[in-house]
Amino acid sequence: MLNFKEKTYLCTIIKIEIMAKKKQKNQQTGQQFLSPEKFMKQRARSLEIGTCFVSEDMHKYGEGYVVVTRRHTGGRISVALYLIDIFCLGVKDSFYRLRLEEDELEEMLDHMPNIIECSYEEAHNWVYGAIAWAEEAGIAPDKSFAITKYMLEEDNDDIPLIEYEFGHNGKHWLMANNNLELSRYLPLLKKNLGEGNYTFTVKTDYEDADLSEEEILDKMENFEDSPLFKNYGPDTEYTYHHPDYPKTLQLESPGWLYQELQDTKNAMYLTEELISRILALPHDTLRRDLEQMVLYHIGQTCDGIPDEYDPNGYTGIIPNCIILLGEVGNEESSLNVVLETLRQSLEFRDYHFGDYGSEIIVPTLYLLGQNRLDALMNFIKEEGLETFFKCHVFSAVAYIAIAQPQRRNEVIEWFREAIRFATKMLPKTQWIDNVLAGMMLNDLIDIQAKELLPELREMFATELVDIGACGDFNKVSRMIANPYYEGNVSMYKTNIYQRFENLKRYWDNIDGKK
Repeated sequence: MLNFKEKTYLCTIIKIEIMAKKKQKNQQTGQQFLSPEKFMKQRARSLEIGTCFVSEDMHKYGEGYVVVTRRHTGGRISVALYLIDIFCLGVKDSFYRLRLEEDELEEMLDHMPNIIECSYEEAHNWVYGAIAWAEEAGIAPDKSFAITKYMLEEDNDDIPLIEYEFGHNGKHWLMANNNLELSRYLPLLKKNLGEGNYTFTVKTDYEDADLSEEEILDKMENFEDSPLFKNYGPDTEYTYHHPDYPKTLQLESPGWLYQELQDTKNAMYLTEELISRILALPHDTLRRDLEQMVLYHIGQTCDGIPDEYDPNGYTGIIPNCIILLGEVGNEESSLNVVLETLRQSLEFRDYHFGDYGSEIIVPTLYLLGQNRLDALMNFIKEEGLETFFKCHVFSAVAYIAIAQPQRRNEVIEWFREAIRFATKMLPKTQWIDNVLAGMMLNDLIDIQAKELLPELREMFATELVDIGACGDFNKVSRMIANPYYEGNVSMYKTNIYQRFENLKRYWDNIDGKK
């Protein structure tokens, strides 16, 4: 039986193997086909539906596979696989492959134990039912579904409704693989469902105990007795009163700059050619204009997103400017502008950055703030700011220890002050809340901050650290001491071309441009 981690990575393994074989076969035959994306969008639904499969133990374990095939007239088979979480997350991953031979499909299915044949209607209702359940919590299908949905029929009244049971005991139950995944989804559950209307568990807290999958699930079901679900106090209440932002733009750069940054085709991704063209402008002038653009657009959206701001027409101008400021900005005015962005509301954060905020913000904070640790500490100590914006500051400072090991002691002392501040202020909530304290610890685990264990013990003694975000003190201390732990801080890129290339991959996946 597969454990949780093996299930999570199975889709990736199958993707790699089949991609390699198809590439080799196409090189040998020289065959050319309609591009996969166009085929999926234009012709997949015209193919005859073939055999479908579903995991037999879907209800037992809360997640499993749905496989839908379609048959070509020549006998080949196209297939889509969906990894779904029926407890909370809906479609967690999916992929498709076109024109497989029978033996290639059989080899793919061999990777998936405990699947049984089902009708297309059953497969359809499992996928779309899971999506609908997840959407109640504000969770969208994995970005890959933007293209794999075309292997399914349209979700309309032509498909008979089959009512499956989703959730656990009538509630959304987030079974996060790790604390990073928990931090991504927990705010959505709180925002869209409200306290008491969901539960969550971090799987690694139980996997570390070397339990079987069934034992893990049994323990996870007893969440009422788990310290993970203790009330650690209220979250910080957002109380920031913003200054007056620019109401007009008076730019010094050529008009094409703002025009390009406003163009929806450049939303959160700039081509190498455009980046080079922008960076060829005088840097002082460019810096001032980028700062003014950010402040102007903060002013347009800081009190709520106007109705005329169509999400489908989003330009991504604030994220693009923040990335560019990482290249041409300074540690005074530019850093202040980025920090002003982080003083905004959760609605602002969701609109402008979505799930990709850390990749956009953390490298720029590092580049502009690496020599202004005083300014970053002052920001952490401000009252009434959005918790998940403050988290980026901790990650940026931790990255200094990764990128500049000679400054480790300086970083450790900065965090020592932050921990002591948190220990003092946790009962008051408005400066550091339980979730933020827990999230800070994930960065300390990443840099293996063993020097801070005495201070961390004191912070945990307040019983106001949300261990759902990081684990209890024993787990944190074990992970900090583990020399083989691979953290998340080191994943950040500071080269501007690489940063935009990473964004391109992200948005291409959403659009199905694989």
